[in-house]
Amino acid sequence: MGLDKKEDFVQKLAQTWEREDAEQRIAEVLNAARNGTMQTIRDSDGVFELTFKPEIKKEPAGRYLARGGPIKR
Repeated sequence: MGLDKKEDFVQKLAQTWEREDAEQRIAEVLNAARNGTMQTIRDSDGVFELTFKPEIKKEPAGRYLARGGPIKR
């Protein structure tokens, strides 16, 4: 793995912000978390670890069964 790719990989793993910076750039922090990069925000007495967890929408069982046919997994 080349140096640039390794740095990109590490950058994708986490990004650290000071609380004041994170507050001023909250949209950037949230977008980075949505894109899969954990955001760490340092506060005076600890850290916040921000990740994005997408909502999984499941089809209701009745509608799924009403479609008929073979069950696809």
